[in-house]
Amino acid sequence: MKHLMIVDDDIGSRESLRAIFEGIYRVTTADSAANASVVLNAERVDLLLLDVVMPEKDGIEFLLEARTMYPDLPVIMVSASTSVRPVVEAMQKGAFDFITKPFDIEEIRRVAQRALDSNSLHRHVENLQDQIEEEFPVHGIIGRSGTFRDALEDARKAAESDANTLITGESGTGKELVARLVHALSNRAHEPFVPVHCGALPESLMESELFGHEKGAFTHADRQKLGRFDLAGAGTLFFDEVSEMSASTQVKLLRVIQEREFMRVGGTRVIHTNARIVAASNVDLKEAVRNKTFREDLYYRLSVVPITLPPLRDRQEDIPVLAQYFLNQFRSEINCDVEDFDADAMEQFCRYSWPGNVRELRNVVERMMVLNRRVTTIRLEHLPDDVRMRQSEDAVLRLNGAVNLSDAVNAFEKQLVEKALRDAKGVQTRAAELLGTTRRILRYRMEKLNIPG
Repeated sequence: MKHLMIVDDDIGSRESLRAIFEGIYRVTTADSAANASVVLNAERVDLLLLDVVMPEKDGIEFLLEARTMYPDLPVIMVSASTSVRPVVEAMQKGAFDFITKPFDIEEIRRVAQRALDSNSLHRHVENLQDQIEEEFPVHGIIGRSGTFRDALEDARKAAESDANTLITGESGTGKELVARLVHALSNRAHEPFVPVHCGALPESLMESELFGHEKGAFTHADRQKLGRFDLAGAGTLFFDEVSEMSASTQVKLLRVIQEREFMRVGGTRVIHTNARIVAASNVDLKEAVRNKTFREDLYYRLSVVPITLPPLRDRQEDIPVLAQYFLNQFRSEINCDVEDFDADAMEQFCRYSWPGNVRELRNVVERMMVLNRRVTTIRLEHLPDDVRMRQSEDAVLRLNGAVNLSDAVNAFEKQLVEKALRDAKGVQTRAAELLGTTRRILRYRMEKLNIPG
């Protein structure tokens, strides 16, 4: 339920407004700007109804102060005066609308709803823009393998509840993208999605970033700062690489999850939060618990709904689909002629282990297209050396006793010779130099390994 605050020094006016909105919104009242500030500092307010004429600090002055401290807070000014001047001044200072007494009940309800709808839309658009500007491993969730579909089904089920969710998977598997999917499919989709990249924030700043701080809380704290919990509101707070969080911050996060409240650094007032928690980790948190580097109680609080993302090497049927998706995506951005991959290049892609997962695949496709703008088809020779060589190494490692040692050595040697010939553009003397041998020995190896020359 949205939180509406009425600020008016006249008790009759306050109670009339309360009666109009009670049951539709959670209503809080204040009889002065000073008391309203206490509420704004303590908890989230979604809409402010503010009287123009008040003692000590009038409504126009408090409007400017509130809009400075909480720029996303919509404010509706209320006055018994029909003078144009305060209306113009209020609108210039950021008021959403201006209502005159006596109230038309349906009109003021409609104005309040428009203010809330407009603010939600504005925040949603800003949130979408932030998502567009973010660098993601993939800009769409693509995959048809069984393991990946299972993970997406778990994400959909998680979105149907407010339960804390833990997403695990290797680096580059798309954990943040799945976290955003959980948010987008939930009833909080119109609220912000706020990421916290735990490994990127130093311990000295983490508490202030999460909970905010009051003016004067420490050196250079010259104004109040809202934390990530404030910014998330009733949306989703995403803790990426949560295993990087220090022991002291783990304790503070555990308390917020348990009590649904926190205090800003340097503050004394308790602030309530309704944010949904989604966390992600590229390490085994159970192992971290066993090693005493991650709190067991926090792990169980976070892992109410676990989602495991498979590595790309375990979803090989998705590699051609992803590769073509990235090719289509970059073709217009890079302005090149590349249209597809040939069969040998795609076979090599499917054999490669992709230790960097989807993120690495995306980067490799982009690199090939940048370096080969004028070709229409990506062929084997266009693949980066590390992809070709790593495949050769992986091929040997995957043997696992299936063939004898001699066959394994021959297979690996054949890969090396073929690569040297490609790099030397078929010039055998140059290929021999690259391999550190003579042309005669190279010819012998080629015949032995059935490599055409």
